[in-house]
Amino acid sequence: MKLPIPKGKRAILVLGLPLGLAAAGGFVFMQMSAGSSTPPKIPDPKSGQVGPMLVLDDRVLNLDPTAGSTYKLIKIGVSIELRPSSASFYDMHGTERTKQETTELDKYTDEVPALLDAEGSVVAAQDSSQLVTPDGRAALKDALAEKFKSILGADNVLEIYLTNLTMQ
Repeated sequence: MKLPIPKGKRAILVLGLPLGLAAAGGFVFMQMSAGSSTPPKIPDPKSGQVGPMLVLDDRVLNLDPTAGSTYKLIKIGVSIELRPSSASFYDMHGTERTKQETTELDKYTDEVPALLDAEGSVVAAQDSSQLVTPDGRAALKDALAEKFKSILGADNVLEIYLTNLTMQ
C-alpha cells in the first residue's frame, strides 16, 4: 500500500509541523543542557596576593581655589589593583607572571585616558585642608574608586593605592 503524498498547504501542515516541533524541542534541549553562560567569578586575592597593577603616571594638578585651601597644587600617583581573568594568576611567579600581567593590563589600555580624566576631575575638586587628614585621604581614595569602577567595571577594580600625594 502506497500512501499519497500531500500537496499544497496541506503538505506544509502535515510535514512542516512535526519537523518544526522537533527543531524547537532540540533547541530547547540544547539551551537547557548547555549550563550557565556566565563565567565563574574570579576570587579576591588572599593575604599576600595581589592582582595586576595598573599604574597611572604621577600628575601635578590644581586644587579647588574656591575652597580657601592653603595648598594650590597636588602631585598624585595612583595605582589600581585589578581582578585577573583567571584565579591561577595569583599562583604565577617570575617571568610567567610578568607576561600574564602585561596581557591583563593590555585589556585596559583604551581606558587610560578616561581614568586620567576622572582622576583629574576628582582630585581638582578637593580641598587641601581635608587631604592633610587620614580621613580626607580615605575619602579621596573612595571617590577615585567609585569613578574608576564606573569606567572599568565594579567587579574589575579591587583596590586603589595612593602611591604619591604631595601638596604645595
